[in-house]
Amino acid sequence: MSTVTNDHIRSNLHRELVESGKRDQLVELLRARLIESGWRDELKTYTKEKIQAREKMPSVDEAIREVSPHARSSIPDNIKAELLAKISAFVEDNL
Repeated sequence: MSTVTNDHIRSNLHRELVESGKRDQLVELLRARLIESGWRDELKTYTKEKIQAREKMPSVDEAIREVSPHARSSIPDNIKAELLAKISAFVEDNL
């Protein structure tokens, strides 16, 4: 499949996710699961430690750049799997 076709499919699926309200449901599910798992609290602690370890207060953009890789890699696998399953089901239902 060409990149143009993939981009078109991705764009259409994103539009369907937004229009159906499913995107908002998935975002809320992700937020709830991350809080339940303790990920959010752990990330707050990690971020505070990173900022305090610096001699100079970083800008918000600098802090985000520094913390983002850890934030992404520390999301629990079961949460990733749950969201992937829900997205896959949506794709199957809408292709």
